[in-house]
Amino acid sequence: MRRGRTAPAAVALTAAALALAGCAAGGSPEREPGSAAEPTAGQSRVLARAEQILISRCMSARGFTYAVTEPARQEGAARSFPYGVDDVDWARAHGYGGRAERAAAEARAADPNQLYFHRLAPRERAAARTALMGAAPTGLSATAPTGMTLTASADGCIAGAQRTLYGDLAGWFRAKVVTMNLRPAREERVRRDARYAEAVGRWAACMKEAGRPYASPADSRQAAAALAEGLPPDRADAAETALAVTEATCATSTGLGRVSQALDRAYGEEVRSHHQDDITLGHRLQNAALPTAERVVSQYDRPTSSGGSRE
Repeated sequence: MRRGRTAPAAVALTAAALALAGCAAGGSPEREPGSAAEPTAGQSRVLARAEQILISRCMSARGFTYAVTEPARQEGAARSFPYGVDDVDWARAHGYGGRAERAAAEARAADPNQLYFHRLAPRERAAARTALMGAAPTGLSATAPTGMTLTASADGCIAGAQRTLYGDLAGWFRAKVVTMNLRPAREERVRRDARYAEAVGRWAACMKEAGRPYASPADSRQAAAALAEGLPPDRADAAETALAVTEATCATSTGLGRVSQALDRAYGEEVRSHHQDDITLGHRLQNAALPTAERVVSQYDRPTSSGGSRE
């Protein structure tokens, strides 16, 4: 990504769903003096649920349906290996995580909001998207740590829900863009580091010797996907598992895993330090929003006299 490029922050319903997630800085580093406490996982879930409830109310007022759903629970297989799989036991059990990815795709396809939008006639669907995300991705803008400028609408039900919770919508959007892009920023730095390139070279030599002539872990993953094309799930899983185990074995024996993890920690601290003000702003806004979020969730979940819940 190049600095100055601009992309809308929410250009589809799936992107809008991502905006509901709480913003974590990644990991649990020691806080800088004077920084705000990072919300716990439970508090983040309350904030995300409150945002969905507020969006649902807003969409209902505009004549549309928006279901309040629980976030999908990630299985143990849902791990990320941005620099190549380096855990042999995990690779042997999960391959590249293909089963978890298929399960996640099935969950997205079954999402009631996705299904609802797809059932609408084209004109109604456009109106519903405008109600949800605003007419155009303008009004909010922030530059991510990767250098890309992201934009979003200051109107629509998503923006309205976030304004109700956080008050400072522009500040929240900036903090969210920064925190959601800390990880890709540090990964980009790791991949540019000569020490990582040297480790990848050793890894590639190991892979070639094992009969897997791939120049990088990204090439290996692409090869696994190609091997699995057209195969039934069980055979696809077996093919990717065999390749993932070889990849992990070479990552361990050549030091690629150790080098990439060390660089990831170092660059992670560097990126967080550079963006500490926005990280702290995000945590402060989240902490301030918690009383409102808890009230919204409590009211929504409170049983009514008929045994249901009310908003």
